[in-house]
Amino acid sequence: MGEAVYVRFSDDEINFIEKISKEEKITRSGAIKKLVDYAAKKIKIDKAINNYKEGKCTIREAAEIAELRYFEFFDILTKENLIGTNPENIDILLKNIKN
Repeated sequence: MGEAVYVRFSDDEINFIEKISKEEKITRSGAIKKLVDYAAKKIKIDKAINNYKEGKCTIREAAEIAELRYFEFFDILTKENLIGTNPENIDILLKNIKN
């Protein structure tokens, strides 16, 4: 089981949490957990994308950072237009070939 954490939210944040809670038919705690889980996943993916763009890691390593399967992360790179042979991607491709 996890650890209880005390956090102070602004009125706007509480209103948003309440809205999510009602829409999803879950408790406020459940809504907060859902928001934190979503943010954590987004942060991991963003970090992995940035590391890949900067040539710090391969697609496979970035997928591990994002805690996704290779092809799931590959799809994200495709949607972000960071992979493929179009002219915008040539610098990234060349940088990753050198590594």
